[in-house]
Amino acid sequence: MRESIRTVLARVRNPEYTGENRCVPCTIVNVSLAAAASAIVGRVSRKGGAAAFAGSLAAIGLRGYLVPGTPALTKRYLPAPILERFDTHPLEESDEDAEELTAETIEEYERQQERAVDPERFLLDVGAVEVRENDLGFTDDLADRIDNRLRTLPDDPLEPALVAELYGLEPAAVTVADRPYPAVRIGRRIHSWPSTAALRADLATHRALEGLTDRWREVPQGQRIELLEVLRSFRERCPDCEGPITLTEDTVDSCCQTYAVHALNCDGCEQPLLEFDPDDADRGASGGFQP
Repeated sequence: MRESIRTVLARVRNPEYTGENRCVPCTIVNVSLAAAASAIVGRVSRKGGAAAFAGSLAAIGLRGYLVPGTPALTKRYLPAPILERFDTHPLEESDEDAEELTAETIEEYERQQERAVDPERFLLDVGAVEVRENDLGFTDDLADRIDNRLRTLPDDPLEPALVAELYGLEPAAVTVADRPYPAVRIGRRIHSWPSTAALRADLATHRALEGLTDRWREVPQGQRIELLEVLRSFRERCPDCEGPITLTEDTVDSCCQTYAVHALNCDGCEQPLLEFDPDDADRGASGGFQP
């Protein structure tokens, strides 16, 4: 009997809209509708209202929704601030292991803020980039250093010892995360890259900058990671196959919202090198300068 109940529940449950795939805004809408409908029934019969609400919650728990077409209703009627608060942007990590805010993390953040550099000024001063026809690009020196470092990296660099270099940590502090893209777990946070090519580019650029200037290690760790991400966009060729890199524009539908996503992709091996929100680029969110 117990096994048959499990079988029935497994048939009813819809994994597409439950568990990790559950949409919080849609759940809010469905629970609200269930509460309203149950309240109407409750005016006639309290027991009937309670039973209706319990059954509705069970359906939402197993199926992910009560009312068919919920995503469309949610997208249309739920206020944007609520959608933005609960919905997951396709470029953001949706892990439950976000770093806990403590006195120590606040103090570390303040220390990093004090040591932060002006990105463009720093890269120009150390000879990493130069102005080329009103644009910025790698200096020949740094470009050669990066190419040399790429030749020493394995085809798949997702190894704790290698990734630990980027964060100035011991290899034991880094574990490979189970993701369809390169990702590692450091403490309670997940750090990821859109492709193996992107990770190789960051590792090679990090090593090249270390060899170029002692000042690189003085830059706060968090800002170094951001700079490496921006510097991927300076590449004209894929770090894996040497194919040309082009900018693509696309829209991605989450359950309740539609997002514009821009990406730098290799035309050869089709690996994404950098994915970004165009609104962030317009605001200069990537360190205050454009490549």
